[in-house]
Amino acid sequence: MTEPREPTAKQWKRRALHAEQQVEFMQGVRAMEAEMEMCRFRELAALRVALKEANEIINWALEQQT
Repeated sequence: MTEPREPTAKQWKRRALHAEQQVEFMQGVRAMEAEMEMCRFRELAALRVALKEANEIINWALEQQT
């Protein structure tokens, strides 16, 4: 049985370039996920403020009825 051959320099370079592309892709995906998460946090914060204000208005209106 023959020994597996060691990859050539050209094959190593191709593998390295492919690995770099995969890393860059994953970094882009992670950056996009982080941006989407921050956007969701901002939206949630705005909704919490709106809900608190609506609750205050409702409470004020109920107090005015009495």
